[in-house]
Amino acid sequence: MGSDPRRLDGLRADEQVAARLVERATGATARAHDVGRRQGAYDVHLTYPGGRTGALEVTTHAGAASRRGLVLLGRERLALTDSWHRVGHPPPGLPGDGGDRASSRSVGDGSTPDPSLRSLPDAVTRLLAEPHIARRAAKVASARRVDERHLFVGLAEGGLPPALYRRLSSPRGPLPGVPPQVPDGLTHLWLSTEWRGSPLLCWQRDEGWRAYRV
Repeated sequence: MGSDPRRLDGLRADEQVAARLVERATGATARAHDVGRRQGAYDVHLTYPGGRTGALEVTTHAGAASRRGLVLLGRERLALTDSWHRVGHPPPGLPGDGGDRASSRSVGDGSTPDPSLRSLPDAVTRLLAEPHIARRAAKVASARRVDERHLFVGLAEGGLPPALYRRLSSPRGPLPGVPPQVPDGLTHLWLSTEWRGSPLLCWQRDEGWRAYRV
């Protein structure tokens, strides 16, 4: 990751958090892109050690009762650790952590969580049809002169069906094998929730669903 402490200057707080989370998950260096004369461009430019590049666009989504300006993107998790590891398929019996404890708390209407995440692909397809998210997805999917095109959606309560949102507090075991319907050109979709310590979920076009502990 880049050592320039000002490389994210000019971005909103939620955009900076998203950029840093993606940095930790991918090993890329993130720099502010939608600043200065590039106002209206995609939010963040990603550069990998091998030279590949990516465009990252950041947005948020919540239910009407949760809309309080900025949606948190798990900012406190950035202070918990400087390391990350993939947790898409942990071994059986992996000890629980703060994320697991969070999953026992009620969310929204207290619906039982979806233990298998089978509903995730369809829910994400509907999420991507939300007008403001669809605009962001189309914008970054059409970015030129980059190798990858990423959309990051920070989710608060009400951003997904209650049972599914509750389950995303700590995904454990296999993730879905079914992809969501995403715009042509989009290569990565990132999902972050307000649950403290929850994994960062990613759908990647050539690899499917993954979870990262960041």
